[in-house]
Amino acid sequence: MNIHSISDRVLTFERRFEAPRDVVFALWTHPRHLIRWYGPRGHSLSQCELDFQEGGTWRFCMNRGDEDVWVWGSYREIVAPEKLVFSHSMDWHRYETLVTLHFDDLGDGTTLMRFRQAEFRTLEDCADHHWGWHSALDVLADYIIGLKGLGLLHPELYNQDRRDGVAEDYAAAAASAAEERRAEAESKKKVG
Repeated sequence: MNIHSISDRVLTFERRFEAPRDVVFALWTHPRHLIRWYGPRGHSLSQCELDFQEGGTWRFCMNRGDEDVWVWGSYREIVAPEKLVFSHSMDWHRYETLVTLHFDDLGDGTTLMRFRQAEFRTLEDCADHHWGWHSALDVLADYIIGLKGLGLLHPELYNQDRRDGVAEDYAAAAASAAEERRAEAESKKKVG
């Protein structure tokens, strides 16, 4: 069940994903995956920089053709694979909100993600983020379906050490994504 709520300038979501909790958590925390799904449908990440540790910062540039939208923040709390808390700011509004994600293992290979973002200055900003996150979570769900179709939803594939450098992380993520696209294209040729 997917529940979306806007009240008192606070946005909450519950979203079920057809993947184990370790995998869903990794999809939120590894550049190689973030560049494949983060942002509303029709957007792509042209920059993905993160220092994934408490107190570390993150900065992404979402591109939708002729427009770049920067989003950034810092990691406030990380309890892998259960909880992720980070600040969130963006070009459209230059104030900070706090995003809290809880990842609940439902015991059947699926994950319930509970999302909360607060506090927005206006209900309009809250509604805009409602649309953006709803669309982004649809993209994430589609990405998970694609990984499942390729047999890539094993948690052990996602418990990898991180590189220390932002540039190294992004370069590795971009190279890995290109290789995954190539393998997927070859797989489709064999099936078709």
